[in-house]
Amino acid sequence: MGPTKAIVKENALYEAVGGKLIKAGFAGRQAIEDYANHHYLALPVVDKQGRPWLLDGKPVYCLRGVQYETVDDRKVHLARCPDCGGMGIRSDEMAVESDVIRCTACGHEFDARLEMMET
Repeated sequence: MGPTKAIVKENALYEAVGGKLIKAGFAGRQAIEDYANHHYLALPVVDKQGRPWLLDGKPVYCLRGVQYETVDDRKVHLARCPDCGGMGIRSDEMAVESDVIRCTACGHEFDARLEMMET
């Protein structure tokens, strides 16, 4: 069992599944993140602009390093775009030597394995 998945609405935290209010009245995003980090809550992944990643209209959560899940606990294979921080989805093209990923926000194509080796 992992952390409670939460969503942010107007400086308040709500349970992602039931919609129950967790806490309201936060001063800003940093206060929300601090609270989530201290209370075993998972917030949706956001890009560098602060826009949440959405897959089929639902938020995506990063629970274990680079493992991503949807609200309904479905594991999804995604990667963070090195340019904009957006959600990268694997291309359907099968290639032996590469693992091409395309960012849904900016369209940037990158190879996740090469990105990991470079950093």
